[in-house]
Amino acid sequence: MSKLLELLVSLSVAGSTVLICILLLRLVSPDVFSAKWRYAMGKMAVGFYLLPVAFVTNRLVQLFIPKQTTTLPIAGLPSSVQQAQPGLPNGFIPELNLSADAAFVFLSIWGTGALVFAIWQVYCYRRFIKNLQQTRSSVPENSEAAKQLKLMKQALGMPSNVRLAYSSAVRSPVLVGLWKPTIYLPMENIANVDMGMVIHHELIHLKRKDLWIKAIALAASSLHWFNPFVHLLRKDIHTWSELSCDEEVVKEMSYTERKRYGETILNVMIGSRGMPIRFCASLSGDGKQLKRRLTNMLNVKKLKKHTMIMTAAAVIAIGAIGTSTAAWAASMTPNINTNTNQTIEGAGDSILYEGVQLLRYSALTPDEQKFVTEEGLGGVYVLEGYEHPVPFDELTPAEQKQVTKEEGYYSPESIARVKESTEKYPPGTSVTITHQEDKSIPPGTSITVRKLTSEEIKELEKLRSEKNTEKIRAFYEQIHKK
Repeated sequence: MSKLLELLVSLSVAGSTVLICILLLRLVSPDVFSAKWRYAMGKMAVGFYLLPVAFVTNRLVQLFIPKQTTTLPIAGLPSSVQQAQPGLPNGFIPELNLSADAAFVFLSIWGTGALVFAIWQVYCYRRFIKNLQQTRSSVPENSEAAKQLKLMKQALGMPSNVRLAYSSAVRSPVLVGLWKPTIYLPMENIANVDMGMVIHHELIHLKRKDLWIKAIALAASSLHWFNPFVHLLRKDIHTWSELSCDEEVVKEMSYTERKRYGETILNVMIGSRGMPIRFCASLSGDGKQLKRRLTNMLNVKKLKKHTMIMTAAAVIAIGAIGTSTAAWAASMTPNINTNTNQTIEGAGDSILYEGVQLLRYSALTPDEQKFVTEEGLGGVYVLEGYEHPVPFDELTPAEQKQVTKEEGYYSPESIARVKESTEKYPPGTSVTITHQEDKSIPPGTSITVRKLTSEEIKELEKLRSEKNTEKIRAFYEQIHKK
């Protein structure tokens, strides 16, 4: 559950960050970037909503960047090493925690919402397709539309077996179908329509896989149904899909031909109402965008070199921001506490704590008991009022005075490691622990543990009892310099 929550949060934050950057960029320089590049940026945002860039980046960093070593002073308890954050004194930066029950409720609501959204979209799509098929009729092979389809396919170098059909359910030409694409033509109101331009427009959509882009954007909406930014992005994808398609169609046309293309758009504009644009690609569009669409179409120019450089730099910058934000969001995701089932009831001579089997003091060997007493190692305690076992360091001062070592639980493996370290390294020396030796340490990193002297331990315990955070921090800084 923890990984799923982390993945969901990082994807949602990264995609939304990229979209916000794109929207801000348009406010700053609305006329700098072409419709093609704006559409590409929208597709990049969809990718950030779906692709785990943070996890891939972390893997690459671990592969190509040398492992980092950090010095961390501790009082001798191995579990302190296991719980410490690499590079930070243990306890200075508290982790965000979420109970397993709360996480289960959250993920259940998310999963239910995603499933309901997906089922509804599939239902609407099947109903739309069924309506088209029920009103479908064939297009004669000797018709103008069939001839233009053949010519345009040859001109664009498209071997795709896209089909033509009439349907009384549509009032403007539309392209529908991911695996079996079909251009549906209205059965009336096409007398003043340039069929060659209509077919050209729809084939450009097909060639660029725009229907697949819309389907992927719809999948992102299903996954992040709770995020309003992803639904805004889906509408944005449709707008720039049409504008960039217009840009592609007219780039080799004369001004007169572009005006004719604009008239074709106006002639089919009435048929755009009520069309499920998330499932199809249509020559018509929203009337609110008509002025911008016609203006862009009539003023398509070849991009200048400095504009292309600026655009490429903007795309790289936005991608870097999205990647770093995804990594940050993943690191800030609350940890799920899975130890809520460890209560005082049923606690015997052993308990399972964070995947490690711990033994009660009385169940340890005489040699282990002696070492725990001599070294003053803190154990883990099962106390009433707590839903899970609690390490000694996390108890209140009053509770620390009440508990005894006989009530604590200890790890024989940890005791053996500390004993070996004590015999091999006297107080004041350091030992490096890697991921291979302690799985709680992230891969590619290591922690250099310095065993404190008895005087340093007493000083630290005094500062902790005083709860003087500043002096504790100064103490750790002084230890690091030694």
